[in-house]
Amino acid sequence: MFVLRGVLRAESQEKVLIYLLLRGAGYGKSIAEFYGVPINPIQKQLARLELDGVVVSQLVGKVRNYELNPRYTFLEPLKGLLKAAIPVYPSDVINQLTVQRTRPRHAGKPLVEARSRADKSKSAGQ
Repeated sequence: MFVLRGVLRAESQEKVLIYLLLRGAGYGKSIAEFYGVPINPIQKQLARLELDGVVVSQLVGKVRNYELNPRYTFLEPLKGLLKAAIPVYPSDVINQLTVQRTRPRHAGKPLVEARSRADKSKSAGQ
């Protein structure tokens, strides 16, 4: 889904920026695997974005981790544009990007999907 066509260079660039906005950081392979796309276009967009100063990277072991550059002059307008595009994306994609497991499940624990934010707010209001 290429929502910001005409504003950004490519669909892979949009995917990278949305991923980094919602997750905070990531590396090429994790972004490519999340969207189910080849890693090459993702890596090319990360390199272009880093060259343009939109993202910054650092090596963590053997992995180059990327995040949005906090010193980028137009970071706030870019975030505003990306946040405006988020409601157009399928809710399951946005939920997967915002819900991030940081540690493995306990052995034998059943896999239960997290409730959506709307469901949580409804049950909290009752």
